[in-house]
Amino acid sequence: MTEITWSLLIQIASFLIFFLVLRRVFFTPILENMERREETITALLEEAEDRREKSVELQERCSDRIKEARDEAAKVVDEAEEEARGRYELIVSAARDEGDRLLNEARDAIEEERRHALEDFRREAVDLAQLISEKVLSRRLDERERQIVEEELQARLEHRRN
Repeated sequence: MTEITWSLLIQIASFLIFFLVLRRVFFTPILENMERREETITALLEEAEDRREKSVELQERCSDRIKEARDEAAKVVDEAEEEARGRYELIVSAARDEGDRLLNEARDAIEEERRHALEDFRREAVDLAQLISEKVLSRRLDERERQIVEEELQARLEHRRN
């Protein structure tokens, strides 16, 4: 039994030495390399997560800016439409006013021409009436007779006009 024990002890000692040598030469560098890789992978995952969060934040800011830009564009379009409507109303109103003014001027001018034409017609009618009266009477009318003929003719013209 002693032989087995010594042999067993030598095998255990050899195993321990072999294990320590393997550990020192093989396992420690592999474990250190694995730890470094794990740290690198962890750092890369954290960096990727940070970048993803920044990307999401940037995307939200871009979406907000796009929404603000669309809102601003809609506001500018609305203001431009409102200004255009105002200018349209102003131009139409000015055109109406100018048209009304021109129409009133034309009506006034027509009325003035009509009055002048009527006045000329009355004068000629009176002159013709006097001329006809003189021819019928075969003598020239004096001022009083002329005035009577003129008043009578004007009264008849006024009566016909009404």
